[in-house]
Amino acid sequence: MALAMQEITPLGLCISTQDLIDGRRFQQNFCDNLLLRDRDRELHAKLMPIKRDLNSKVQNRYLDGHKIAIVSNIDKIIAVVSSRYAEIDLNLVDSIVFNGKLLIHKVLNSESFDKIAELEPVFKSKITLPVYDLFVRNSEKRNLFKK
Repeated sequence: MALAMQEITPLGLCISTQDLIDGRRFQQNFCDNLLLRDRDRELHAKLMPIKRDLNSKVQNRYLDGHKIAIVSNIDKIIAVVSSRYAEIDLNLVDSIVFNGKLLIHKVLNSESFDKIAELEPVFKSKITLPVYDLFVRNSEKRNLFKK
């Protein structure tokens, strides 16, 4: 049986959120694939000022939006994990919910991209890896990984 998009949603959210949490990489790599490879003049003219602002000392305009995206993703992870995996391991689900809420508080109180980036190891160990464990256990239970 093949995996459906719905089944990999929790992992996808974790991976995309982990990328957002690494604020330094986000700032440095913002639209580099598009800007460097495509050279679309119209997009280049609109994206380069944003890229410069992101890498400047005054980033507050983008920092708040960045925090909102991370918080929204963590909220979605909590919701999906709670509804989908509670019967597999309620204690692990409760731990993910608890740690997700703590991370939301820390993200909201972060004053820079660098402060958010400091949360990446915690997110990986307390959210991503436990979600991956639940995903694998759920997939095995449902025989999604047939050999």
